[in-house]
Amino acid sequence: MKLFRTKKPAAPLTMEESYQKQLQAVQKMRRGVADVSTSRQRLDLQAADLQAAMDALLAQAGAATAARLDGQAATAMTRHAVMAEQLGDIVSQRDALLEQESMLIGALAQLQSRVRGFSVTAETLKASHSAADAKRRIGESLNDLNDPGMQ
Repeated sequence: MKLFRTKKPAAPLTMEESYQKQLQAVQKMRRGVADVSTSRQRLDLQAADLQAAMDALLAQAGAATAARLDGQAATAMTRHAVMAEQLGDIVSQRDALLEQESMLIGALAQLQSRVRGFSVTAETLKASHSAADAKRRIGESLNDLNDPGMQ
């Protein structure tokens, strides 16, 4: 009875397969940056809407105070204070996303740089291989020309 399965080792990736995997990683990273950016922008919109509502409440409180409606003014100011707390939470969430977005953009730039470096290295290896192959074929041709049986 076999307790352990022997796993067949995976074949090593070709340069092209490796390059494709790296490009997929870059795409995933770009999507991640876009998702974080979209979330941050949503929070920016929420903050702007909340700020507009807070400004309207201040105007209401001012009008209620001028009309000597102290109860309405107090209610408007209480709602304004609650919204100010919510705005603070939104701003701190947005700032955290902005920091995360900056970090992801930096990581994306590093990844893209590594992928470009890999591409250059792969192209250099291909060119070296082609040159070596051409040199081998030239050598074989010269040997065929120098072979006394060929003349």
